[in-house]
Amino acid sequence: MKKIYIPILAALLSVLCHAQDYKRMIAAGSFSVQEIQIAAQAHFDQVGRERGKGYKPYKRWEYQALRRMDENGMLKSPEFYVKELEDYNSYLNNANIQARTTVGTWEQLGPLSINQTSGWNPGVGRITSFAAASDNPNHIIVGANTGGVWKSLDGGGTWAVLTDNLSNLSVYALAIDPTNTNTYFWGSTGGVIFKSEDAGATWNILAQTGIGNVNKILIDPSNTNKMYCSVEFGGIYKSVDAGNTWTSINSAATNGYDVELKPGDPNVVYASGNAFFISTNGGDTFEVPNGLDVWSQNYLSGNTNWTTSAFNQNNSVVPRTGNSMAIFSIDNFSMPITQLVTPALDVSGITNPQLKFSFTNVSWAGDIDALKILYKTTASGDWIELANYTTESASWNDINLNLPNPSATYYIAFEGTSNYGRGLTIDDIMVGNDLGSIVFVDGFESATNSFGGGPKMIAVTPANPELVYVVEAVDNVFGGLHKSTNSGSSFTRLGHSGKNYFGYSSDPEDLADATFGQAPRDMDIAVHPSNSDDVHLAGINTWRSTDGGTTFNISSQWTPQGAAFENIGYCHADVDMLEFVGDQLYVLSDGGIYVAQDPTSVSSSYYTDLTTGLGIRQFYKIGVSQTNPVIVTAGSQDNGSSVLGANGIWSDWLGADGMESFVDKTLSNTLYGTVQYGALYKSIDGGNNIFSLDAPENKSGNWVTPFEQDPIQPNTIYTGYDQVYKSVNGGDTWTSVSQSFGGNLNHLKIAPTNGNFQYAARGNKLYKNTNVGTTGNWTQLNGFSGNINAIAIHPTDPNKVAIATTSNQNVFVSINGGSSWTSYKINLPNFSAQALVWQDNGKDGLYLGMNYGVFYIDQTMSEWQPFSNGLPNVMISELEINYATDKIYVGTYGRGLWASNLYDTTLNVSDFKLKNLNVYPNPSSNDINLKWDQNEEVTIRIYDTQGKIMFYDKNDNIKNGLQIDVSNFASGLYFLKVNTNKGEVTKKIMVN
Repeated sequence: MKKIYIPILAALLSVLCHAQDYKRMIAAGSFSVQEIQIAAQAHFDQVGRERGKGYKPYKRWEYQALRRMDENGMLKSPEFYVKELEDYNSYLNNANIQARTTVGTWEQLGPLSINQTSGWNPGVGRITSFAAASDNPNHIIVGANTGGVWKSLDGGGTWAVLTDNLSNLSVYALAIDPTNTNTYFWGSTGGVIFKSEDAGATWNILAQTGIGNVNKILIDPSNTNKMYCSVEFGGIYKSVDAGNTWTSINSAATNGYDVELKPGDPNVVYASGNAFFISTNGGDTFEVPNGLDVWSQNYLSGNTNWTTSAFNQNNSVVPRTGNSMAIFSIDNFSMPITQLVTPALDVSGITNPQLKFSFTNVSWAGDIDALKILYKTTASGDWIELANYTTESASWNDINLNLPNPSATYYIAFEGTSNYGRGLTIDDIMVGNDLGSIVFVDGFESATNSFGGGPKMIAVTPANPELVYVVEAVDNVFGGLHKSTNSGSSFTRLGHSGKNYFGYSSDPEDLADATFGQAPRDMDIAVHPSNSDDVHLAGINTWRSTDGGTTFNISSQWTPQGAAFENIGYCHADVDMLEFVGDQLYVLSDGGIYVAQDPTSVSSSYYTDLTTGLGIRQFYKIGVSQTNPVIVTAGSQDNGSSVLGANGIWSDWLGADGMESFVDKTLSNTLYGTVQYGALYKSIDGGNNIFSLDAPENKSGNWVTPFEQDPIQPNTIYTGYDQVYKSVNGGDTWTSVSQSFGGNLNHLKIAPTNGNFQYAARGNKLYKNTNVGTTGNWTQLNGFSGNINAIAIHPTDPNKVAIATTSNQNVFVSINGGSSWTSYKINLPNFSAQALVWQDNGKDGLYLGMNYGVFYIDQTMSEWQPFSNGLPNVMISELEINYATDKIYVGTYGRGLWASNLYDTTLNVSDFKLKNLNVYPNPSSNDINLKWDQNEEVTIRIYDTQGKIMFYDKNDNIKNGLQIDVSNFASGLYFLKVNTNKGEVTKKIMVN
């Protein structure tokens, strides 16, 4: 008989109460970035910051959140940006600018494919979601983390982006209506779901489903009006009107990871969060098999400050050899009271409900003061004491207590107090009556049948509809695999004790790899549709079982070299999703999308990369040479640092998360780069060979650490940690040239005309030095507001500086070295200002990159001009100019590298041939026809007066005419905008 040991603790507030709190705070959208930072730091102070602890994903979030927060430290909702973008579109459409050419000529430069011989973990970008049409397996859509939704009609051979016009490019779930494959659904952040009824050309936002990321969207094939979705930290939701409205259908599921239908019987719904649930009535009600549910533990300090944390049976109840006892242990103790609390118990129809349990070791060695039994009838109600045991007992006590004041719901708490953190054991908990009616039972004996409290993913297969597999995680690593042969009524825990299938190693019993994993971010399970014994797992790598989950062998490795050595497939590290379409297995990872065309035969060619054509790289920083042809080095999330060579070909030269990098100003084959926290690297042969540079005084920097080159002095480079450091020998040695700033710097910029004139920033503090020597003389500047996102120094005047900030003023400019500042908000939309660069054009040309679009202003203008023709609505990370080619380059966080001709006022609208565009009939009640006499591709949009996009067509040739159906448009005024790579024209159209 296994027992449970309840320690009377201590530091569970700090050990466990923050375990998921910071993630819930992020999902809620109602906490400031600073509040989330405090909770996250408390969490990682306890669990550590090593690889596999979740610290790196958190730092990625934190970096972007600090750049996108408003002046109050809050992040704006997806709905805010939908409205703000529509308002700005309406503003532009109503500006009565019929045609203009100074709009930008943006074109994508990639990377659009991988070179598997370069880098140690090559990939293009993170893919998070996938769906295939039921009638055509070659019709697939995929979602990129911050790169939008993409479609392929040839099984991934070619791709078309669907969402570049939208205000939200974050994708976590996709679905295609099985009866109308022109209808797509897309789950995003903040519980938001979008819907398209024209195969992705236009999208509408549907009702919210709660907080957090929408992890899964599932459509009932027998009734496509009925849909389900799982929402992280939101639970399980159902729609009965094709997604227009959603209702929470399982209040016990406060988290939502997966949802599946039983093959052939859509009335049976399986769902998971931190528990596993079953519905046999089409999602109307759910239950937990075998009475298993998510326990909770509550902790008190001085009878105040309650918190709740998941009680993890699988992780914490560890069978001991010989006496079949189980111990729930806590590392350290400093708090006096702990409670073990049952789930909400429905006692409807139970006459004279009773609580039965066994306990021992009260007042053991004088450390346990009491065992109290409490109950309440509502989640928010007060606890009422039912019994109190204080007598020392070394033997088991069998207790039977009547529960007074019957109601529909009970919560039962076992509460102990301790001076030293000792504990007691309880077992055989049951709620029912003496006639055999039972609503809850858990004796902790059924280790082979019990789930833990970690995240879970589900797999079913039409090869055996009764079969259900559930894989779960514990503390980011593999926590167990469970199998049911009776549609989830009961489960058997398969024997994988001591194994970790979510780590880096090809050996699941590798002790050095036992704590590595990134679940539930990288975690999934899939079963072959025609062979129920063919089971596949995903973590950092992928695994395959041919015996129904009893044993697994690795099927892919996260490095090409390792995969080739083991004669298994290569797949970029960190697999988000596995999905069978027919007999083919699709795999989504941080590097792209892959397919196992024959998943039954593992070899070095097991996976085929389908990512070519997906421009989804998430760049943090770029460095642009001053040569023609240009060389660009850029650092990205998950996919390291890559270089666009003079031959126009991309190659990877540095792994991990690539950060700031630059091309040497005199030796274009010399590249400098960084990874997270300021580890420095260098290559002198274009990235073919690299070597590390010693960090100054072995220091660690920010997530993105400043790294810059002197504009004039060869071999002189600078980097920013808690001080500014200078090297005059290309990074071999370093000298401090500043005081300590009290923390790591975020930004460091050097004046193009004078290397001794520099600006540095940390948070909302800006510093300047006009004589960078061996000690430095940095002074703090004031007169602006917000945290600083970017610094730009004028190309000819080092006293002219611009900063992008998180304040509602967006941009400030100083012409006197920071003594005073002028707000440049003017007509900017309420987006986030992210990047700045001046143009040396004699007019003080200034470019601004926001989280949507690029804007331009100079001394001849009174307002900012949109400069985003052809550019997606994607977060702009950095802007740089190459004067050898007169082009501006932008690194985006989700859509790779782009370039445009510089703003050129010499272009004449009279030369813009799109003026010959014919639009007829106008007004119209059915169709509008477009015709242009040029053989060029155009992009066409129709907006309503509120700025909402109603029609979108990209890269179309209308020389022979194009007919647009407007019969479903409401009567009124609309704006037709047609773009070429030379300019745009806007025309008003009327629909009767």
